[in-house]
Amino acid sequence: MAKDDEERDFQDVRTEETTRGTRRPKRVVSLAKQRAIRRLAQMLANPECNRDVFLEAIRAFGLHEQSEEYQKLLALWERRHGSRR
Repeated sequence: MAKDDEERDFQDVRTEETTRGTRRPKRVVSLAKQRAIRRLAQMLANPECNRDVFLEAIRAFGLHEQSEEYQKLLALWERRHGSRR
């Protein structure tokens, strides 16, 4: 786990404890998804990003090659980086 992720987790726990009873606490799953989405966005923006690594990250996020979301992300990568591997 990256240091930034640990700091965010700590801040989330602190927020949950100080607002206990007033708001629903964030769920770990949603936090993990947010991090994965941020990671995909950073990879997409990185001009040095490798296509295979990007596709592996998409699969790790839980998308399958036949899904519409997978195809959209692949199209975004190819539009941004071209069809190079």
